[in-house]
Amino acid sequence: MVVQQHVLNWLYSVLTSEYHDVNRTYNDVAQALSQYPSLSPRTDVHTFPNGASALLLHLSGTIPVLFRGTTYRFPISLWVPHAYPREAPLVYVTPTENMVVRPGQHVDPQGQVYHPYLVGWSTFWDKSTILDFLAILRDVFAKEPPVIARQQGRPTPIQQTPTPPPVPPLPPDLAPRPATQPPASAGHETSRPPPPPPKPGSRVQQPQQLASPTPPPQHSGPPLPHLPPKASRPMSYAGNPAAQIPPEQHTRPGPSRYESAPPLPPQQSPPPPQERRSFPLQAQPPPIHGPPQQGPPAHAGFPPGPPQAQFSQHDPRRMSTFSPPQPYGTPPPNWRQPPAAVQPQAQPKPPPPPDLMDDDLTLSIPSPSNIPAPPIPPNPEKDALLHQLAQTLHSMRQRSRAQNESSLAGLQAQRTAMLAAMNTIQAESAQLSQLSALLTSNTNILKDSIHKADGVIESSARHPAPNIDELLVAPTVVGNQLYELVAEERALADAIFVLGRAVERGRIAPGTFARMTRSLAREWYLKKALVRKIGNGMGLAQM
Repeated sequence: MVVQQHVLNWLYSVLTSEYHDVNRTYNDVAQALSQYPSLSPRTDVHTFPNGASALLLHLSGTIPVLFRGTTYRFPISLWVPHAYPREAPLVYVTPTENMVVRPGQHVDPQGQVYHPYLVGWSTFWDKSTILDFLAILRDVFAKEPPVIARQQGRPTPIQQTPTPPPVPPLPPDLAPRPATQPPASAGHETSRPPPPPPKPGSRVQQPQQLASPTPPPQHSGPPLPHLPPKASRPMSYAGNPAAQIPPEQHTRPGPSRYESAPPLPPQQSPPPPQERRSFPLQAQPPPIHGPPQQGPPAHAGFPPGPPQAQFSQHDPRRMSTFSPPQPYGTPPPNWRQPPAAVQPQAQPKPPPPPDLMDDDLTLSIPSPSNIPAPPIPPNPEKDALLHQLAQTLHSMRQRSRAQNESSLAGLQAQRTAMLAAMNTIQAESAQLSQLSALLTSNTNILKDSIHKADGVIESSARHPAPNIDELLVAPTVVGNQLYELVAEERALADAIFVLGRAVERGRIAPGTFARMTRSLAREWYLKKALVRKIGNGMGLAQM
């Protein structure tokens, strides 16, 4: 892509101020901008690790990288130093808000890029360019992405966990009542105090104790009356709560705690779903003294229907386990005295209830210190992160194991080849050692021979030159005679040949030639016959 002319003009004007090699820097930066249009040049102040600052040319933008078949654009920041190209550029990875730096072999946690190409830049500065390094950087990022997506914050636990059920209403005895009711029933309560009934069985008190951590019933109001004939069942007390309470309890004055409801105990707060499922059904009903406060007595003029319907709305799941409601209008005569056959086992009479009219107007709330804190529910976000981390580590381990197993075959073959080469090298080294020893021995022998030859040459220089005739001596006298005869015969033949050439050239007269030739030929013939005779005597081949 062609870079716009005004950008090139601005680039050249910026480089001419402080850069050492303007033309080379201009050429390299222009090529990089032409190849990567996503890079934008500008000048910024860069602070070096030693604290020094300088106004440098800054190329910022993204470079396309093909990673697993998809092209990604990784943000980078490239600073060109003033001594460029003799100094390598500074390259950083600049993640966006949705990314974080992924440290690797070539990127540190601060985002700075390291590579052998940058290390050797100062040595091969004449061959190193920004464009070549960006191409190398793309290959590096294709193998190790420099950034990863930032982990998005998980939704709040309210969106992950199911919505807890609404806070249940206050027990009826804790709910505020109109101020006009206590005086109306005060006279009736003082005129007819209820006698202390026997203590109910433990099976009936257990739901009351689990439902609320308030003080015992004898301290918060009149004691419970005798159970009806169906009191032996754990859940039967909730069937008709109004019919099981004496009329005196409906008209008794409410203490001061009715005017302001106390805070809910810890057990009333919505527990985690696991804890709610673990409680038994007997612990779910409201306290036994709650319904009488919701439903006024029949003689007060209220219809009997709404209190029972209102109680069933608090927990409709118990409709199937409660006994059918009984109409209550005027209290039956045997209400306060159940049949003797169904009375519980005789127990010591509890102490008389305190007079609520004489008590203080403040209610002592039990300290929550003696109440065990509910167990901490599991954190689904933490569990999900741990599960995701375990899966990531497992996948990384599997990939690393697969890579190691795939490279084992090549490494094993390379090891075998290296062992064979090592054995060959060791054998050749042994042979070379033997050859070196042999050459050393021969060199020593040669040096000794040369030294002796030098001594012979020096000694022979002082002796006179020998006669060649004395050196060529036959082993026998006949042999010496044969050497001499052969030499004389050849000399005579040469003399006759020379005389013939001299006659041809006119140097001697023909008569002289004839006379000398006859004399030499006669002597030559005799010499030749004698040579043949000696040769036959010595057993030599015919000449």
